[in-house]
Formats: sequence, C-alpha cells, structure tokens
Amino acid sequence: MPRLREMLFFWLRTRSGLRGLVRTLWVFGAVAVCAAGAHAQDPAEDSPPVESELETDAPAPEIAADQRIVTRFEAEIEMRRLTAEQRYAEAEEIGMQLIPLTEAEFGPNSLEAARAHMTLAAVQNELEEYPAAEASYLHALSIYRDAEGSFARVLIEPLLGLGDNYHDSGQYSNAVSAYNEARTVSRRVEGLLNENQIVMLDRMTASFERLDQHEEAHERQLEALMLVERNHEPADPEMLEAVYKYAAWLRSVNRYPEEREQYFRAERIIREHFGEDNLLLVRPLRERAISFRVQGNAAPQGIGGLRDALALIEAQPEPDSLMLAEVLRDIGDWDVAFGRVGTDGADYLRSWRALGDVPNGRELRQVWYESNVVAFNAPWNRRGLSNDPEAPRGHVLVRFDVDQYGRSHNVAVVSSDPPGLKDDAIARYIRESRFRPRILDGQVVYTSNKALDVIFRYTPDEEEQQQD
Repeated sequence: MPRLREMLFFWLRTRSGLRGLVRTLWVFGAVAVCAAGAHAQDPAEDSPPVESELETDAPAPEIAADQRIVTRFEAEIEMRRLTAEQRYAEAEEIGMQLIPLTEAEFGPNSLEAARAHMTLAAVQNELEEYPAAEASYLHALSIYRDAEGSFARVLIEPLLGLGDNYHDSGQYSNAVSAYNEARTVSRRVEGLLNENQIVMLDRMTASFERLDQHEEAHERQLEALMLVERNHEPADPEMLEAVYKYAAWLRSVNRYPEEREQYFRAERIIREHFGEDNLLLVRPLRERAISFRVQGNAAPQGIGGLRDALALIEAQPEPDSLMLAEVLRDIGDWDVAFGRVGTDGADYLRSWRALGDVPNGRELRQVWYESNVVAFNAPWNRRGLSNDPEAPRGHVLVRFDVDQYGRSHNVAVVSSDPPGLKDDAIARYIRESRFRPRILDGQVVYTSNKALDVIFRYTPDEEEQQQD
C-alpha cells in the first residue's frame, strides 16, 4: 500500500493539466491533475478534458456532510466534483482544507502547495471574491518564483489567472501588467516568435479596450497577426484564420474599411495559391458583404460579392447545402436592409429549404428564421451611455410586429428602467431597423408581438438631466 500511494502521488504530480480555459473546466482540470507549465488558452474556447486513469463513467462518490476529509487526495476528488457541478461556495470550503493538507504532505513552499493555492484562486474568482483570489494567485506566484526563478514557464498560468482576476474586477491596468509579465516569461522560455503569446495579446487587447486605449488595443492585435505571419506561409490555413480573426476584431470596433482590406487580402491569397474558382473564396466574399451591411453601406461590392459567392457554390457538381443556405440568407438580409421595395423572400425560402439537407438544419432554421435577427441596425442616440461595467444598468422592453418584408409595425414600449430615459430612442431604433422575417412551414409570415429587450449602461448624470 505505501508503494501504491507513492505511485499515485507521482502520477498526480506528473500528469498534464486540462487546457480548456472556460473557467469551470479550468478549475475542474486544476483539481484533477494540476500540471505545472500548462499553456493557457483563450477563455472563449472549450477544450475537451484530457483522459486520465482516474476518469471513469461512474461519478466520484459524494462525501457525506458529517464525514471529515482527512487526506489531500480526498480533498482533490471532492473539490473536483463540486467545481464540475458549479457548486463553488462548497468547493471553496474544500479548497481551504486542501491547502493545509497539501502543505503537511509536501511542505508550504512546494510546487504542489502552489498549485493548491491556484486551484483555490480559480474558485474564488468564480465566486467574485476578487481580493481573496488575488491573494491566492500572488501566494502561488511567490512560491513558484522562489522555487523556479523569475522566468520559469510555470509562472505563465498563475500570471494569466491573476490578470483575468484583475480584469474581472475592473482593475484593467493591473490586468495589462499581469498579462504583459506572462508574455515576457513566454518570450523568454519559448522564443520571441512563439504563438502561445497570442492569447496574452488578446487579453491585453480586451483590457486596453476597457481603458479606452484603442490604439494600444489595436497594436496588440497587429502584433498577434504578425506573429502568425512570421511563422506561416501565406497560403497556410493558420495564416488565413489569423487574417479573419484580425478582421473580426476590426469589425467589433467599427473599423470597417480596414476590416474589408483584410478580406481583400484573403481573396488575393486564395486566388494566387488555390485558383479563381476555389470555394475558399466564399468566406471572404460573404464577410466583405456583411461588413458593408453592418456599417449600413449599400456599396455594390457588397451584393456583388454575395452574387459571386453564390455562383461559385452553384458551379460545383454537388453544392454544399450549408454554404448555399448561408449565402442565400445573406442575400436575403441585404435585400431587406437596402431594398427600396419589399423583398419577396425568395432567397430566404431557398436558404430555408437548403437547410433541410443539413444535419442540424432544424436547429438552424429556428435560430435563423424564428428569432429576433436584425438585418439592418438603424443608428440611435447613444448620448449618456457608458462602457463602464460598474455604471448603472438600464433597459427598454419593446413589443412590435414584423411583416413579410422585415419592417416593424405597432411599436410600443412595454417597460423601461429608468422610465423615459431611452424610451423614444429605442422605439425609433426599432421603427427604422429592418428584421429578418419569420419562416414557418416553408412560408414567409407576418409575426405579431415580437419582443426585444435593449439593455445598456448609462451615466447617472444622464438620468438627472432627463428628470430635469
């Protein structure tokens, strides 16, 4: 038995950790295997858990309330179960027990103790106990620095966790500092051109945006793109994906002409390396048109790109049903947004029918043609609104009808908070916007009593001026 126990401890110390940074999965993996030096990934990505000998189809046994945890192993298993069930308050209690148990077994300055502090920190962050999480991350970093030095790979993960904690708590300058330190370590141990630092650049971008330092944010996105350019040939799939990622960010900050330059760039790469008739062209042609539409610009290059994409798909011996449905849907949106006369919905109906040949077509029909999808966003008065996550939150709930041509009727404000602050602005926005019409059983129909709740944050001064 002592030998078996030693083998278990060795296994737990050496297995690699879970790399998904959706927070629940991150905590889940940290408790299960807690690997030093695991490379953090973007929190927006879900990665499947790494298989391990401890994982079975049977759930981990629940420890009764009156049964005292006496070993570190028991604490890890129980914390793993609780975090997987998102029972973070209970997991925090177990985490408080895990630390002294780990310190008693390995020592207070051991790498195992540092990982226990990181595990607790992630749970505290989920509970929005930001000062406590900060202290836990800093404790783990102190242990790691003393044991491994100031530029050890093992520092990257807690530095990213600390940066996330600062970002979530609104300390954006501190978040940038933590992410930048993680990047410095990454460049030192993994090379100046390693692509693992892209996730750090993306997180710095988000914090700079919160600080309204938009050029700093843009520079980080350019750095991320250039890293991929230095590591890949132009025609590599990774290079094209990096171009699309950068373009999507430009759209998110309303830099539409620069966004479209990236789609033209992707088109040139594809035409040069894959030919004039390659289906890879469909994506940049579609995205270029969507960029014009989101901007509210009815430029001929937009609808022209969609028509070219449709011709490419239809020229195939067996056209891809999903690609066909997407392009026809986008053409329908363009007609609804910019058509001077009401569209007959023919492109929407062709798209709806094409989804019948797609494995998840039924779900896509519901999402595309039975929801509140705005084909054209009218401008509206944003005076007094705030990007500060701590600013007061308001909303306006509106009911309206949508006809077969995507136009709204019978617009009425149902409720608002603060009352009257943005009622007129939101009602005008609904009247001037255009919506994707609803399709039921293969027919474009008039839809009554649609509801849209517009949520925003505002400056308190704006409410006072409105009352005056």
